[in-house]
Amino acid sequence: MTDFLEITLTKSLEFRCDFKSDIYGIHGESTFYPSIRQSGIKIDTGAHGILIPLRTLCWTDAQIQKILDDAIISSRKSLSVINGVESVNNISSSQLRKESESFIKNYRGVAITVLADKIVIGDLEFVDVPVRVTPHTTGNILLGMDIIKKMDNHIGTSRETGETTLLACPEDMISEDYLNALNKHFGIMRN
Repeated sequence: MTDFLEITLTKSLEFRCDFKSDIYGIHGESTFYPSIRQSGIKIDTGAHGILIPLRTLCWTDAQIQKILDDAIISSRKSLSVINGVESVNNISSSQLRKESESFIKNYRGVAITVLADKIVIGDLEFVDVPVRVTPHTTGNILLGMDIIKKMDNHIGTSRETGETTLLACPEDMISEDYLNALNKHFGIMRN
C-alpha cells in the first residue's frame, strides 16, 4: 500500500487503477484488470470532475431510483446533462431541470451531483468528494481534474521500466517513498 499513485499506461493508452466508493451508503467498486478494458477508474485529464455510471458499479434499479427520486424532489440544482465523449444530451442542464419528473426519470443523459462519503483511487482515500453520477449509462468511471489538480503529478517515460508512467500524490501527503519514486522513475530530486 502506498500514499501515492504509480500507474503505467495501458496497451489502450489509458491510465487506470482500482476504484472503490461509498455513495448514499452504498459500496461500489471496480477492479482494474489489464486484460479487461472497461474496468477500474480511468484518469481523464480532459474531464472536469469524477463521473461515475452507477450501472458500471452494479447498483440495482431500486438503488438508482432512490438517488434519482431524491434529486428530483429535493434538489433539481444537482441535475445536469452528460457532456463529452459519452454524451447523449440534446438539451441544456437548465432545460432539464425544468422538465417533468417523468421526463427526467427517463432521460438517458441525466447526471446527478452528489457528495460521495468516500472515494478510494488505487490506495488513496478521499472523503466528502463531489461527484457526478449517471443513473442510466454504463462505461468508464472517470477521474478528472478536480482531484488531479490537488496532487503533485508527473507523467513521463520511466527511467527504470521504459514505460509511460504516472506518479501522483496529494500535496499534503508527499512522503519519502513518493520522493524516492520520483527520483527512480524520472530523475527528479526534491526535498
